[in-house]
Amino acid sequence: MTGSGAHEDPVLRLAVIAAARILLRRSDPALEAFARSLTSGPAGPLDAAPLAATVTEAADALFADLSQSSHPLGRIARGCGLSAFDLDLLGLALLPCLDDRGRQAIVDIAGQPRLPGGLALRLLLGDDPIPAPARAALWRGPLWRHGLLTLPDPFQPVTERLLDPGSTLLALLDGATPAQLPGGWTARPVDPSPLPDSLTATVEATASRLSASGGPLLHLAGDPERGKGVLAAAARRRKQALTVFDAPVVVGEPPWRDLALVALATDGAGALAVSSTSELAGPVDLPPAPIVLLASPRLHVRTSAADPPPTRVVLPPPDPLEQAEAWRAALPDLTTEEADILANQTWMTRADITALAARAGGMAGVAEARLAHAPPRPVRMATVTTSATSWSRLVVDETTGARLEELIQRYRLRVPVRFRWGMSYAPRGLIALLSGDSGVGKTLAAEAMATRLGLPMVRVDLSLVVSKYIGETEKNLAELFASAEGFAAMLFFDEADALFGKRTAVEDAHDRYANIEVNYLLQRLEAFEGLAVLATNAAQGVDSAFLRRFDLMLSMPRPGPGQRRRLWSAHLPPDRVDEGVDLDLVAERFDLTGGEIRNAALAAAYAAADGPGQITAELLSAAIRNEFAKKGRPAPSWSTGAH
Repeated sequence: MTGSGAHEDPVLRLAVIAAARILLRRSDPALEAFARSLTSGPAGPLDAAPLAATVTEAADALFADLSQSSHPLGRIARGCGLSAFDLDLLGLALLPCLDDRGRQAIVDIAGQPRLPGGLALRLLLGDDPIPAPARAALWRGPLWRHGLLTLPDPFQPVTERLLDPGSTLLALLDGATPAQLPGGWTARPVDPSPLPDSLTATVEATASRLSASGGPLLHLAGDPERGKGVLAAAARRRKQALTVFDAPVVVGEPPWRDLALVALATDGAGALAVSSTSELAGPVDLPPAPIVLLASPRLHVRTSAADPPPTRVVLPPPDPLEQAEAWRAALPDLTTEEADILANQTWMTRADITALAARAGGMAGVAEARLAHAPPRPVRMATVTTSATSWSRLVVDETTGARLEELIQRYRLRVPVRFRWGMSYAPRGLIALLSGDSGVGKTLAAEAMATRLGLPMVRVDLSLVVSKYIGETEKNLAELFASAEGFAAMLFFDEADALFGKRTAVEDAHDRYANIEVNYLLQRLEAFEGLAVLATNAAQGVDSAFLRRFDLMLSMPRPGPGQRRRLWSAHLPPDRVDEGVDLDLVAERFDLTGGEIRNAALAAAYAAADGPGQITAELLSAAIRNEFAKKGRPAPSWSTGAH
């Protein structure tokens, strides 16, 4: 009569069977006491023949029980396809981890607390040479392939591999979900907050891919925190458990095998959440349980040709109305109008909003808190700056000022018009074209708008964007637009006609490719959800197909006498201007742009600092003549206005 039911815990039953198999090969009184539960015979040395029959019967009974058991060992055994032979090996691996007598027995046999594969085969098969099929079973077996046993060196001979169960497996067999997976991936609770209706279709698509029997890696592409909510809702719909592990600061090899074991043992799904890397190695084998990657759409999962490619479900971007609600929840004193303005920045996650609100304390501190919490990231083909140009520095006529204010208002009112008024057909982004002579203030206007809106400014270097290699220009543009997506920054193209120029008749391959670049820009602007400002000296050089995509087309005129007078006063230190300088006369007679006035003021100031200490009419006149000479224009006379 067997005692296979003496232990209800299948893990202990497996260890006792392993101990008995050792006793069939060698005597060990301490181990006999541990294995005694297998038999109802009298105390004393166990008889080998009855013990062998009892071990076989107990192993068959355990194998049958595990085929239906809801215990983690049963779920893992079924999910990983463990054979009776695999279970015997696993029992020998677990024995020293579960009982000190088992540990001592393994040390006596192997000289270390873990059995090498070759010794384990001898304990199971006898002292004859190990047959090739047995060695092949180890090579192909699931114990190392699915991560139940650790494998530091995959090229180690199979007979030298140690039967060393991983910490994840040991925790799971004890009924505990590990707090960390190898590599520092940490288990985090999932926010049970209800999801907005806009994610219902995504939840259904995710649930349909959470196969109970595993399958290819599922990549939920989008904000990882938002993905957690979608995945949790999908798991609830399928009545599955969910365990999510957040990435460490430095991301190494993902613990896909350990994650699959967690999913198997908990009869659910496992997920890794990643937000700080651009590439990960994917699973080598088809996972035996549903496993999910929560990461940006830009993250690349690296696989070989033989590996299963991940299945992707793209999360829709946050609805600005959801963002507005999140802002109101984080800063209850915000008005609806203020929350709508902040909701434009859809790049933010709910966690970002909570952190920013805690830093800011109110609407006035949000822009500064945003730069402290998430400083603008460097962009390879642009200069990223935080503009501090105040609106008062803009010296423009009333019409120009009103048109610039119009773009500011479009940003402020974008959420109410598109989402509260139901006018979703309005453009996703805001695109402005500023044209005019060099020096009229196009760049200054862009900087002032960035300051007003609290956005970093990404100033594009076109010399680095345009490439002679096919496809490189589009790749560079994609990276630039991605850096400002979700109103994360203002994208500023100076000398924009070089990139947005008119398409030409195709006479050679170069013309054809140049037209492809323009076509790509047209499509990208259509889909862009952000703010882009283009500046050009010649608006007529811009392809007409872009015109309907511009929310604002503003030709900035040269300043008139009144604006020039204000510009001179703004650029010259009043206590250093000689009494003989009549700035009203200077502004009236010299038709200069703001940039030219700034240059002349600086030249006169340096000359004065090196001489009389005051900016005299002579010094200022010389500086002005120099600005006219740069353009090849004759300068009017200081006294009469004659050339």
